[in-house]
Amino acid sequence: MVVLYLTSKVHMNILDFLKEKEELVIQKYVGEFDLKDFLSKSIQRLGHVQAIVVDRICLINTEEIIIDAIRAFKSLSKIKIVFYIPNEEQSLVHELIGLGIFNIITESEVDKLKKEIEMCLLEDMTEKYIKDKFDLVHDIKEGTLIDFKGKQITIGVVGAQHRVGTTTVTMQFACYLSSIGAKVSYVEANDSGHMKLIAEHYEMEKNGDGYLYKGVAFEPLNSKNETEFECIVYDLGVFSKKALVALENVQIPIVCGGDKAFEQNYMEVINKEIVNHYFKIINFSEDIKDGYYLKFEPCLFRFRTNKDIFEDIFTHIQSHNKIIVSH
Repeated sequence: MVVLYLTSKVHMNILDFLKEKEELVIQKYVGEFDLKDFLSKSIQRLGHVQAIVVDRICLINTEEIIIDAIRAFKSLSKIKIVFYIPNEEQSLVHELIGLGIFNIITESEVDKLKKEIEMCLLEDMTEKYIKDKFDLVHDIKEGTLIDFKGKQITIGVVGAQHRVGTTTVTMQFACYLSSIGAKVSYVEANDSGHMKLIAEHYEMEKNGDGYLYKGVAFEPLNSKNETEFECIVYDLGVFSKKALVALENVQIPIVCGGDKAFEQNYMEVINKEIVNHYFKIINFSEDIKDGYYLKFEPCLFRFRTNKDIFEDIFTHIQSHNKIIVSH
């Protein structure tokens, strides 16, 4: 098996251990590369190559150009593509998975790194493995794909009062939508300032006036980001007249509240104020007749615990926006 390896000096030897275990010929190209230029000029000379391993650090391209280069190459060649992304660039990993590239090595600890290299080159890293690692759902239903192209769906989440999980629900819902194929923006449309603190805590990747994390763009209300997002999820904070106006102007309005005696009054006020239909999510209560029960999940980005809620709301998004679910 012949493996072509585009690598930086830092990672040039990570494949060497395979020579002792398998009959592999590793052709190394060390330096800095324009992936699009390299692949387009080399494709006629790669007939003897079974796999190309790409060290992200050696590429001078932006994520967008990398994805364009891989998309073009895949349309012309069946050569296996393997990426080594030691910094776990969430958005790039998500984009590669969207192209059907599942051979993505992200570990840096030696034993785990070797295991993933063997998975990718000697077998194939499974879709389940890489999606589970990055907390991505496989599909809404097994065998389906979601096409959000040409759509712009707006979702607003407001809390009936403080500390009822508004930001948690908003961020989890944004991550869920990203996991099923949407290009998503979480917008902090309130004055809490929590997003900056959360970004610092989780060491999110800076992106203009916002951040990138787990495939989602986290942005302030008046962001200068010109990306055309397919789903925009607004964190409207605590209910107010201003939040009410915003809630009435999104396609999917969601209200978070509590079920304790002293919390129910807040929900009653909202019921009187909001004329249009909205989705009600109540914290940690199973006695709900006209809403959803939110199970406890402290992680802001782990949506699986309440995936059934997000899936059900998504069915309404589908029907209102004619989103294609193809088999």
